[in-house]
Amino acid sequence: MVTMVITLFLFVLFAFLLRLMTRHPDTRLTIPELVAAFGFKVLMACAYGYVFLHYYGGDDTWALHKVSLQEWQLLFNDPGQFFGDLTPAHAWQVAQGDTGFALRHYLDKLELHLPAKALGIFNVISRGNYYANAVFFSFLTFWGHYWLFKLVTGAFPHKRRLWFLLIFFYPPVIFWLSGMRSDGLLFLFVSLLLLHACRWIQDHKKSSLLYLLLGIAGVIIFRDVVILLLAPALAAWFIAVRYDRRPLPVFLIAYGVSVLLFFGSTLFPGAFNFPSFIVARQQEFLALHGNTRLPLDNLEPTAGSFLRILPQAISNTFLRPFLWEARGLLQVMTALDMLLFWLLVALAVVWRKKDNSSGVPPLLWLLLFFGVSLYIFIGYVIPFPGAIVRYKVIPELFLLIVVGRQLRV
Repeated sequence: MVTMVITLFLFVLFAFLLRLMTRHPDTRLTIPELVAAFGFKVLMACAYGYVFLHYYGGDDTWALHKVSLQEWQLLFNDPGQFFGDLTPAHAWQVAQGDTGFALRHYLDKLELHLPAKALGIFNVISRGNYYANAVFFSFLTFWGHYWLFKLVTGAFPHKRRLWFLLIFFYPPVIFWLSGMRSDGLLFLFVSLLLLHACRWIQDHKKSSLLYLLLGIAGVIIFRDVVILLLAPALAAWFIAVRYDRRPLPVFLIAYGVSVLLFFGSTLFPGAFNFPSFIVARQQEFLALHGNTRLPLDNLEPTAGSFLRILPQAISNTFLRPFLWEARGLLQVMTALDMLLFWLLVALAVVWRKKDNSSGVPPLLWLLLFFGVSLYIFIGYVIPFPGAIVRYKVIPELFLLIVVGRQLRV
């Protein structure tokens, strides 16, 4: 009962703060819309924690909660170390002069320290209650949904109702982006990046550029490879809009050049050898234990190997798990989500707006190319369906926006 009262109180408090912070006239949410959207987000966050604790014995979200409790104690016992962990001093000491390793180590630690310490501070109010913390975390990650809503509603205002339902209420997306883990924070920074990249392309204001750089920094901290996949899409988007070029050829050229540079980097050693970097990521996942594993052959840092395994990568992210091979409730939900996704794609083909390729806006091409490339990357490195569904939820939402824009509704 106490948990419910605290959770409800914090929900009202943060909903009020969201209302104050989103009262700008452009694409603002009405009070009922805001309460419903934030309420659903909080509900999914609490459901996420409950399901993984009671049916799966806990996962990374509960591990983060335990770390936040330790940070709470550290805040009172040694505030110097609490805040000192956010500096690169320790990483530099561990690296012993190796700048590249120091940067990598520092970013890895930041991915954990930033959410854990934010929750550690909030534990002063919540007294270490997981579900109260889930409301606070939902308040933070809600901005990812809101900024994406502003972006697509500004570009396609006639479909505002569709964007509202899709971005705030599509259950698989909201569920996986509501757990207390880095995925929701990654989504927040990706949305921030895209919104202000769009504004900077249009108005070239310094404030837009600063927010854009903040978004880039956040993406690098929470999943650095995403910025590499996003870079050619952003470059193509800028060229197509700034110089008024047909977007499809620009995006094809940008990604074609990126593929050539990717495999050309095999001539360079270390971190500049991108195929070897992908191979190393795959080996890290293949070394892990999982109850269900999809077929995925070992990659080699050659174009032939990547081409040979491409069908597996596509199948594992775009098609599987099939309904008949799903094990457990979450895999069944994932399989049903996959069926719904392809049903919507089919509807978009049959019942679509009458646009030719030259009439499709550059923003849609960005969401499409980035979404597909991230799907393929995930398929190359991750063999576990439980991890795949979580990693691909952001590009899935982007692809659903593309589909929704093409639907004649």
